[in-house]
Amino acid sequence: MPKVSESRRRSRAAVNTLHALLEQHDHIVQEIDGQNDFGEDLHVTFTEDGRVTGDMIKIQVKGGSSWRRRGGYGIPVGHHADTWADGNVPVFCVVHDPETSALYWANATQQLLSARRERRVQTTIEVNTADRLDDASLADFVSQARRYANRYRGNQALRTRLGEMAGIDFDASDIVMHFINHWDEDLIFWQRRGEGYATLLHSDLDWEPQCIWPEALRFNASLGPLGTAPRIANVILNEAEALWLAACFEATDWAREPLPGQEPAEPRSKARGEYAFSARVGSPSTKLAPRRELVTAKELVAGDRIYWFSRHWKERGRLVSEVWESAEVPGAVCVRFDELMLGDTFWPDERFARLKRER
Repeated sequence: MPKVSESRRRSRAAVNTLHALLEQHDHIVQEIDGQNDFGEDLHVTFTEDGRVTGDMIKIQVKGGSSWRRRGGYGIPVGHHADTWADGNVPVFCVVHDPETSALYWANATQQLLSARRERRVQTTIEVNTADRLDDASLADFVSQARRYANRYRGNQALRTRLGEMAGIDFDASDIVMHFINHWDEDLIFWQRRGEGYATLLHSDLDWEPQCIWPEALRFNASLGPLGTAPRIANVILNEAEALWLAACFEATDWAREPLPGQEPAEPRSKARGEYAFSARVGSPSTKLAPRRELVTAKELVAGDRIYWFSRHWKERGRLVSEVWESAEVPGAVCVRFDELMLGDTFWPDERFARLKRER
């Protein structure tokens, strides 16, 4: 007589444990025929207060201690990479440890898309022991899974697609605008509520975030021997891109106002002067060299040597003598250079080429 294999017994115990947990909380579980290896064991439709929500996920279930890895568990992706990453329904992985009878989960779709953005090949879905699935944590799991499943609905679909391209998880309150230029390059304008600056994401710049603000947009910026062209911060534009950015700034002017309760405080002292952004002469250099590194304004400290472009596009070194938070503009950073009485004001994510510090 044929025997039931131990691996099948472990697999059934895992599926049954998860199935029972979900149904005890009134979620609808459909089991997939085990003869079809499509990388999914359960289809789960979530409910809320006894009503079907229409939010659904797929789950791959594994049982046994053989899936243990350092810091948790690991589930091989195998030949499921494309279907888990690109389907309209997200796929989650759940591991059942028979020695503790505990369940642990991971969002396989999210991990694979993240690896793709970073140009990595992910062969294993990492399951962390902190993400336990039981009666106490199920509500939080359902909330996260439903929120992720909803990313392809309505206006959120475009935001999700843009976020996947640029490697950004946009918040629901963020303002996100998209533009495709003459060379089929993608530009994304990203404005967070209450921040006095915006972020430009550009496919031709490998999606490196560029801190931008209205006063930094110049339609006839000098490029030295190259003549003039539109420019914002350190990014050279064409006229169509500049006009699009101007429209984005105009449409989001209200969103850069401080949120209630976050208005700038009155300056404690008048001893420190602050330049306005529009008064800036030149811009920070982001030009890298063997002994340089890129840092943001909020990372600067006294004693750093940074590099600066003049209005004529000539680079020079400047010594940071003092850094403090702006008393006039919420979130901004004031930096004084070369022991001058006044310095410049920067948004915290503006980038500088800094001389590497000696270790």
